[in-house]
Amino acid sequence: MIGIVATVIFSNNPDRAPAASPAPASSSPRSEPSAPSSPDHASAETESPTATPKPSASPSPGDTAPADTDLTAPAGYGDAVKTMWGLAPAPCNQDEQQLVDLDDGMSRVEALVKGDLIGVAKDPGGAELLYWPDSCNDRNNYRLRALPNTRVGLLRDGLPKSFESCEAASRTGFGPLALLDSYDREGRGFVEGAALCSVTDQGAVSMALIENIDDSSNEASVSGTLYVWPKKS
Repeated sequence: MIGIVATVIFSNNPDRAPAASPAPASSSPRSEPSAPSSPDHASAETESPTATPKPSASPSPGDTAPADTDLTAPAGYGDAVKTMWGLAPAPCNQDEQQLVDLDDGMSRVEALVKGDLIGVAKDPGGAELLYWPDSCNDRNNYRLRALPNTRVGLLRDGLPKSFESCEAASRTGFGPLALLDSYDREGRGFVEGAALCSVTDQGAVSMALIENIDDSSNEASVSGTLYVWPKKS
C-alpha cells in the first residue's frame, strides 16, 4: 500500500520534472589538455635569440696609444713595437746601479765595489740609461743620466709624440738628474706625460713614456710604455 501511494503522489505532481537520462559515452577518447608553458619557456619561444658577440681582435699599438701619440713609421723603419720600461732601484746602501736598454726596455744590475767610480758603467752592453746610487743622503740617493756616446733626450709633456719629434728630442742630451728631488725633476721637465727619446745603438728610435713616478720611499721608481721603431736592414 505504501508503495502504491508514493507512486500516485509522484505522478500527480506536475512541477516535478523527470530526471534526464545520462548522455551516452563518446566512442572517441578525449584528449588531455596540454600543460601551460612556463614564463621562461614562453619567452624563449616568442623572443628571437641574440647572437653571441665575437671577441674583438687584439688591439694594435695605435689603438691603445695616447691621443697625442702618432706611431706612424717613416720609410726605412718598421712599425712601432710596444713594450714596457722602468727603473726600480734597490735601497741606496746596497750599492747597485741599473742599466736600461731602450731597444727593448730590458734592464740589468751592476754591483758596485769599493773603489769603483760612481756613475760609470763598467759594461754598458748597448744600454742607454744609467741609474746609480750617489751619496745616499736625502734627495741625492739615486741619479739618472744617459750613458756616454748615446743619443738620449727629453721630450716634454704637451709636445706631440711621434717618430719625428722623438728623433729630434734625442739630440738634446740628458745629463744627471736627482730623481728623488721633485724640484729638480719638474725643473728639467721629467714629469708624468713626458718621454725619454733615444736613437739606440741598433739604429732604432725609441720613445719611453713617463707614465708613473713613485717617490713615496727613499728611492724613486719610474715606469711607462716604451715604443720602438726598429730600423729596417
